[in-house]
Amino acid sequence: MKIERNKSVEQWAIEEIQNNWGNEAREGIHLTDLLTPRRKYWQVVKPLKASIKEISYWTSGSAIEAKILAAMGYAKGETKEWKGIKYSVDTFLGNIPAEIKTRRRALAEEGKEEEIYEHYLKQLLGYCAIENSTKAWLIVLSMLEYKDATHTEPEWAFYDVSFDENELEDERKRLIETKLLLEDALKNKNPDLLPYCPKWMCARTLKIMTKKPYCITCNKEFETEWGANKHISSKTGAGHEIMPAEYEIKVEKICKYYDDCKPVLD
Repeated sequence: MKIERNKSVEQWAIEEIQNNWGNEAREGIHLTDLLTPRRKYWQVVKPLKASIKEISYWTSGSAIEAKILAAMGYAKGETKEWKGIKYSVDTFLGNIPAEIKTRRRALAEEGKEEEIYEHYLKQLLGYCAIENSTKAWLIVLSMLEYKDATHTEPEWAFYDVSFDENELEDERKRLIETKLLLEDALKNKNPDLLPYCPKWMCARTLKIMTKKPYCITCNKEFETEWGANKHISSKTGAGHEIMPAEYEIKVEKICKYYDDCKPVLD
């Protein structure tokens, strides 16, 4: 047997996928657009091809969702419209809105669900606000749940989610206000009044070591600051003079509209 990776066919296929992806672009303003209205603005004003990474993530998530719903005996929720906002709940379990999410990370630790699932919950809150439901289901599939230090397995988690009436009313107001802001931004070609997306969607700041910590006394270099600190805390390194590590800060762009949007990062 002989097997070789065919780079030329691979590149052709990827280009075809990117060229044809999104040709059936959805019309109107959707609830998910109002979670990240600034990103929606740039997608309309300056449409760019989706990366093969984005396409792969989207298709894998939607395929899992479709198969799981079919296996559970539930249908995908139909697209509806509320006050000019289109939305499509993944499904309804006993008339309760349910959202299915796939993660390439571990499930949230108990007590940290609101922080880790913040973006999921904002979307679910929008659905509940429109459907006037104080109850919801959040269904999360972790593809990389650690079972021990070296072994991962997929794991499902089903969460009961509750919102109070005030949260629903506030979200209805936010949806309408954000829709008007987005429409105005698109009309005037100015996104300045639109809220920024979550920072994790924009870029991440990396602290890169450019010069390792160094012990002048014993002419020794260390791979980490921890190693240097351990050295001067030991009997052999006590009192030694250490040159600290040097770093440079690098911004790794995540969003393809980063340069146009110019988000403010910490």
